[in-house]
Order: sequence, then structure tokens, then C-alpha cells
Amino acid sequence: MATMEDLDFGPVLITRGKHKGTIGYYDDTNGRSALVFLGAPFVSPYVWLPFKSIEPVGNAASLEIEVFRKDNPELCEIMGV
Repeated sequence: MATMEDLDFGPVLITRGKHKGTIGYYDDTNGRSALVFLGAPFVSPYVWLPFKSIEPVGNAASLEIEVFRKDNPELCEIMGV
């Protein structure tokens, strides 16, 4: 579970709630929550989420894996990914 201090601004995986499994862009904080764009920063809808609901996406490979997992949950379950 991430805390505000753990996270740099950038790509995050939403791990809980309505947008679970979505890759977003963490852009700002109000000290209690993270402002996460649900697509391209500044032009997509955004949500305020508790820090416990997001995890950093470390690199482009991780981002691609998470998108694949979201798009192919049954296959990932069979493969153990």
C-alpha cells in the first residue's frame, strides 16, 4: 500500500474501488488524497483517490503488463500472471 511519501508523480495503477485495474496519471495531492487523471494528463477526467488505492507503475514494461492484465483477466488467471 502506497503512502504519499512513496509516490512520485506519474503513472499509477488503481488497485481499489470503481476504477480498480485502471492505469492513471498521479498529478497532484491535497495532502490527504491523490489527484489521478484517468487517461492523458490535463485532458482526461480525473478523480481524487486515497493513497491506499494506488500503486506506482515502475516502468514502461510494468505498464504494458498491467494493461495486458486488465484486458485479459481470464488468460492471466490461467497463466498465473
